[in-house]
Amino acid sequence: MLTDSAYLSALIVYSLSAMLAVALMNYWLLRKRSLAVKMMVSLPVLSLLLTPALIQPEADTFAPALVVLAFQWLSQGQEAAEHALRPLLMFTAIATAIGACLALLVGVLSRRQNPSDSEA
Repeated sequence: MLTDSAYLSALIVYSLSAMLAVALMNYWLLRKRSLAVKMMVSLPVLSLLLTPALIQPEADTFAPALVVLAFQWLSQGQEAAEHALRPLLMFTAIATAIGACLALLVGVLSRRQNPSDSEA
């Protein structure tokens, strides 16, 4: 079993690498897209990568829910993976809703700052 400091170090390294992966995705794949599109894509991806789940329903340590879901589904079946699937779906839905609201807000604010020529 891992010591507390090794467990914490592993979670920190995983979290930083997930954030770096999303930053690189924004830089390479979404460079020419608007801020609204970047938020709509980045928040759900971050949610998929960073949502925690218990390793087993009776365990006291967490791991990324996507990893737990994959290992539980492949090794023990769908029923064993449901405890990781619920928070993953919930946080991804919340992140998608927040991303959509922020994208709408950015769109409204950018239209207010740049009125069309027909209104002038």
